[in-house]
Amino acid sequence: MKNRSGISFRQFYIMTFGLTIGTSILVVPSGMARTAREDAWIAALCSLAINLIMVVLYIALARLHPGRNIFEIFEDTLGKWLGKAVSLLYLFYFLILTGTLLGDLGFFISSEIMPETPMEVVQIIFLTAAVVSAGKGIIVLARVGELLFPWVLFLFLILTLALTPQIEWNHIKPVLEGGWTPIFKAGYQSAMFQEVIVLMTFLPLVKKPRDGERAFLLGTFAGGVMLSIIVLLSILILGIEQTENSTFPAYALSKTINIANVLQRVEGILITIWVLTFFIKISLLYHSILKGIQTVFRLKSPGHLIYPLAVLFILIAWNTYINTVYVNEIIATVWGNFSFIHLLLIPFILYLITLLTKKRPAARV
Repeated sequence: MKNRSGISFRQFYIMTFGLTIGTSILVVPSGMARTAREDAWIAALCSLAINLIMVVLYIALARLHPGRNIFEIFEDTLGKWLGKAVSLLYLFYFLILTGTLLGDLGFFISSEIMPETPMEVVQIIFLTAAVVSAGKGIIVLARVGELLFPWVLFLFLILTLALTPQIEWNHIKPVLEGGWTPIFKAGYQSAMFQEVIVLMTFLPLVKKPRDGERAFLLGTFAGGVMLSIIVLLSILILGIEQTENSTFPAYALSKTINIANVLQRVEGILITIWVLTFFIKISLLYHSILKGIQTVFRLKSPGHLIYPLAVLFILIAWNTYINTVYVNEIIATVWGNFSFIHLLLIPFILYLITLLTKKRPAARV
């Protein structure tokens, strides 16, 4: 497949950054604090390292299949029918993930911001924006990301500076009280929520392959650093107990801002950051699912599937996100291993198979 790309280094970097942040900015701190306690900030760095290792694996796999997206790589490596079966497995994974993300969105907005608004209304309104994005194509989404990115950075800077006066360094003591085991466990669990493999669908579309690889690594790193800062601030300001017991600790963190009784009630800053990055993440999943269906079933254009998929997303969201207790139980017992299969195990097996069955292509410029 020729590189028909219109995606630049900057655009792919922003797409990677947005997908990495996604919903993680709201839900990751509590899960990490529950497992690693005061060392959750170290676990966040561990999660960042695991994500970077995964990206290196994906880049190595992509180099063995130049110009091919993840669904085409499945068929190239495993053969037509087994490759299609694995592609369908990933499509199911992306579908469940999209539905769960919509569930997160609806629950957060209806419980924290607009309690009188039905969750379903919030989900449908937001999904409408994702439908428009899917209809316009990935290049338009990449350009929208360029417009949103400066605002995300600006708002995050304001949030960080406004929270700095409330820092209490004693909240992170003692360090390494429970040893490294809970840190690695929390870091692993968090890494399974980033789903950076979705970007393997779009990596061949970057104008220069080497730029795509660098953007993939740097975007993952930058997103991981932002998440680590949020985790650290949550512990330093809220304390371990409040961080652990809060459903959305980052949101609770933003509500504590009060500078001279003038700058306060600015939690809208965090909401804006989250909504912008959430939009990028769910739109990328939408585009990836459409591309996967097109590849598996050899469709000329998957555009006619946009609206049926939207209905399917809503149905999944309504039937998977029953309540927070149920979702937390699934996350704690099932999701980590389920994601591990898709994010690490299968890509690593594909990489080994490719090394054993194909000659490595010449280095690309």
